Amino acid sequence: MKRIESRNNPLVVRIGKLSSRKHREEEKLFFFEGAHLLEEYLRFGNTPHIVFATDGALSKYKDLLSDLPEDVLCSVPDHVFQKLSTEQAPQGILTVSPYLERVREVTDASQVPGQVLLLESVRDNGNVGTVLRTAAALGWSVVLSSDCADVYASKTVRATMGALFSRNTYLCKDPVSFVRSFEGTGRYTYAAALSEKSRLLGQFPVGREDLFVVGNEGQGVSEALLSACQSGVLIPMTDAAESLNASIAAAVIMWEGVRSRA
Repeated sequence: MKRIESRNNPLVVRIGKLSSRKHREEEKLFFFEGAHLLEEYLRFGNTPHIVFATDGALSKYKDLLSDLPEDVLCSVPDHVFQKLSTEQAPQGILTVSPYLERVREVTDASQVPGQVLLLESVRDNGNVGTVLRTAAALGWSVVLSSDCADVYASKTVRATMGALFSRNTYLCKDPVSFVRSFEGTGRYTYAAALSEKSRLLGQFPVGREDLFVVGNEGQGVSEALLSACQSGVLIPMTDAAESLNASIAAAVIMWEGVRSRA
């Protein structure tokens, strides 16, 4: 096991830069914190690049950390870990991972199975992570437009609660072309938005391979994507609220999809 004592150690400085998306993409590495996420990461067959652990964590999570190869585990004192950590109450474990093979780019409908939720320009890390977690629980595939919150940001990974490590996540540079690729396949496409052709969720069956688009937190689904979809869809709600949070709207849609499968 390697030991690092200095906050200025080149490895510590290098890993600390991964808090920037630019450096993550250059290095093809990302990090996340906590014992539970590391446990889920290992449970689904992933191999870490390096794991930093404080002396206290080495003792408290001995069973978990003892399974790691000696050349992967690196012990650090608290003051060094504090330079790496982005958490307010860190557990003393920080895992550095290569980019995941489960996160992949797609261009058309044939590359994404089952019921599909496309997030367009959803910028909040918590929303993106929560949708990935909910989709994993309910058996949906998730596609993210390239301007969504970074799936590898530590806040996004934390919000997935390990779902990022268990299921495929798809990235799409041209969501309009992606949605149009569903035409002629028998798979229906819906945008969560008001339009002349909108239908009320719950009043029609959701197909086992249909696609739904949920848009940006403030602007909703873009006109281009709304036009590309075969129909709009509205979630029944009272007039006491103007709209739903993006991740909540996605959860309601996905649950209706599960209900339709039964």
